[in-house]
Amino acid sequence: MVIQRRPVRAGFTLVELLVVIAIIGVMVGLLLPAVQAAREAARRMSCGNNLKQIALGLHNYESTYKKLPLNRTFVGADFADTPANPQFRSLSWVVGVLPFIEQQALYDTIDFNYEMTTDPRNGANFNAPPPASNAAVARSVIPSFRCPSDAVSSDRMVGRANKNGDRELAINNYKGVAGSNWEWGNFIVNTAPFASTRWGLTGNGLDRGNGMLMRNSEFNNQTEFKHVIDGLSNTLMVGEAIPAFCTNTWWYWFNGVTATVAVPLNVRAYCTNSGNRVPDLIACAHDWPNNYSFMSLHPGGGQFALGDASVRFVSDTIDINVYRSAGSTMDGRAITLD
Repeated sequence: MVIQRRPVRAGFTLVELLVVIAIIGVMVGLLLPAVQAAREAARRMSCGNNLKQIALGLHNYESTYKKLPLNRTFVGADFADTPANPQFRSLSWVVGVLPFIEQQALYDTIDFNYEMTTDPRNGANFNAPPPASNAAVARSVIPSFRCPSDAVSSDRMVGRANKNGDRELAINNYKGVAGSNWEWGNFIVNTAPFASTRWGLTGNGLDRGNGMLMRNSEFNNQTEFKHVIDGLSNTLMVGEAIPAFCTNTWWYWFNGVTATVAVPLNVRAYCTNSGNRVPDLIACAHDWPNNYSFMSLHPGGGQFALGDASVRFVSDTIDINVYRSAGSTMDGRAITLD
């Protein structure tokens, strides 16, 4: 009788198994940065598309009214949560551009006879208002105002500048370029050429900025394209911001939609310095003299829409004089952002 034995199937030895695991680990280590880079590239492209949409909206507004949107207060400059004068109102340039970026219905909801906090339609609870109210508009999250790379800011945030800390307000990752002149904090710019404006030499970059979209408290000054002496293709118009790093960032308010290039791009925190950049910037979010500026969480720099509606990535190692020149409409210097 012949006994047939089944062939013995060889398995992996422990050494071979460990080698395979090590190889897989190396491959994952090599692929993971590439996957992360691809995801960031997609987020950056989406962010650039948002900027493009806003810039085209501004161009369509200018084509209609022959000037850029108003950004100002009316009947005084009252920064209180509830203005003392019931006739006080404010208007941000972002509100003005809403009909030109497919937000006509939201724009039509606003009662321009009232400030955000004084609209009688708001109801008793500001954070749960009726849909047809100024409070509801100010709380409206607009996807094209949000950069997908900003993972530290919420769609609505409390503690916003000039308003009671418990009010939840919709934020924005994009601000108008107020200019290069500045007279506060650690980056004072009050001499020529970067402090030259249409009103003479001044460091008041909030209300007398030499950029395309300044704060304009109490002043009825709208930029016309003819004011951009340096050329639309050479002048920054709208750039990125991180609301978690600056409380002056919420789109309904005229003091929450502009920033200066006097302060360097992606500047560090100045009110504290633990060496941990993001927590420090969040802790210093109230330090407006040093953070009323442009910020981005894209590695290496931030994106801007120029006056001609093109979108450019600007390195955060850009020479500060070149950066300031690009933010001014009239310094007369020939620059390149490359």
